[in-house]
This record gives sequence, C-alpha cells and structure tokens, in this order.
Amino acid sequence: MAQALHDATHDQFETLEYAGSRADLIARCTLPVTVTDGNGHQLGTLGSDNALEFDAVPESPPTLLDLVDADMVEVHAALPMRYYLDIEQTLGVRLPASDDPCPRFRSTVTAPEAFHVVFVATTSRPDRKDYGIDNFGSIAEHLSARHSGAWRFSLVTPPGHQPPASVGRIEVLHGPTAVDCIDLFATAELVIGNDTGLTHLAALTLRADGTQPHVVGLYGRHGYAKWITGSPHHHAVATPFSHLMSLADACPVRDRYDDTLWSTASDLCAIPAKDIADFTGQCAGWWQR
Repeated sequence: MAQALHDATHDQFETLEYAGSRADLIARCTLPVTVTDGNGHQLGTLGSDNALEFDAVPESPPTLLDLVDADMVEVHAALPMRYYLDIEQTLGVRLPASDDPCPRFRSTVTAPEAFHVVFVATTSRPDRKDYGIDNFGSIAEHLSARHSGAWRFSLVTPPGHQPPASVGRIEVLHGPTAVDCIDLFATAELVIGNDTGLTHLAALTLRADGTQPHVVGLYGRHGYAKWITGSPHHHAVATPFSHLMSLADACPVRDRYDDTLWSTASDLCAIPAKDIADFTGQCAGWWQR
C-alpha cells in the first residue's frame, strides 16, 4: 500500500515518513522513507490537511482480473498486488506496477553461500501452520542425500524454543530480529519456511548485487495464491485444503472453515519431506525434475 501511495504522490512528496517500533527494519526498505522510533506503526506523507487513510485488512481486497485480450485473463491474486490495485482504484490514478509491487529490504551481503539453506520454523499457529522442526531436519537429510555439496543448514526458531537433538547438524538461531534475518536470508541460496512473516520477508530480501534468495513457503490452511509476495523467487508447497482456499479465494478465518475436518488434506505435516526437498532443489537450480 505504501508503494502504491508513493507511486501516486511522488511528484508531490519525495519521501514517506515512518514512526514506530520497527524503525530499524523500515530503514532497510527500498522505499524512500525517513524513520523515527515510536509506538505503534504509522507510515505516510505529511503536509496535507485533507488526509486519506487506508487500513490494510487482508480479508477485504478480492482477487482482481485484467482482461488481456479476448482469450486471456490475468489474475492478480497475491495480497500485495490486491492492496496496490485497491489504492489505484480508490485514487483513480493509473499506477505503474503490473505485478510484484512489493518494495524490497536491503542487505549488505553481496553473494549467497553455495548450498546454504535456511529453515524458518516460527509461526503464529504452532498447532496448525507448523511443518515441525523434525520435518525440517528430514528435508535437510533428503537434500544432503541427493547431492554431495558442502551443505550448510540454519534454522530460525521462536525465542526460547529448544529443538530436539534429532535436528543433527543444523545451526539453530533462537529468535533473531527481523533485521538480523534479512542478512541471514541474503547468505542463503534457499529459504524454506512456514507461511509466516519471516518467510515472506525472505522473499523480499535484496542482496547488494541485486539478487535474491529462492524462497519456498509451506501452506497448510491459508490460500497460497493470496498469502504470497508475488515475487518470481517466491514459490509454494501447499496442502489440498490450501489449494481449495486459493481456487475459491476463501479464508478459513473470515469464512469460518474448520480445516481440521479435512484430516490429512489440511495437515501440513502430511506432505512428505522428500517431495519438498525435491521441489525446493529444483527452485534453487540444483537439479532438474
């Protein structure tokens, strides 16, 4: 939304202003923004008495369609593009982005470390949206078994979460800050994570040379087509239930679908670790199908 507002008003306001508790994170953003520490989160432009306010409510903006020609329709399903087009329609101004409007977050890292994989084990719903530390360890085993590279595996956990010994030779990072994660993600060729904010941040991480890591999000209950950044480097592995939510543009929270009634069709842990390892290796370019 901030990118859309900047694109619409950059001839009037050269920079945006942010005040809030994530000033250190927003300072890494590619948006032209000045930051101030404070409480809450406020981002916008100053200088007008006729302010427009926009609330980012993820359940609200629908999938939008563009009629390309008589035989083709372009689907804008990713939530960032929905926000961007919602601002475009509200302001009545044609904005320049046609896809992937998300600003990036800069890292000083210039190049990834070969065969470095970061797992993101944090989640807002450990009971429903977590692939599990043991399963991430299984992915690491399958990757190592398929290719004899000098693998390095890192795993980001919530603060105070102690993984079991079965994780083996995975480097465990307990509750790093979002800013620390940007630089960690930049060192990786591949990030695999639960459908959560840090995984999305990984897909928006930009190295100093302009490259990005490949990121694979794991989706159990929410529609992957919506809850994705839209970056071409952001991929998805999803349960049948998540696929259904994407096709129907439905939300288990807003529309009150009980995903637990779908048994293994909504169980993220039912997806075999080998299948995820095979797919993620393709995304990273380590092997073909």
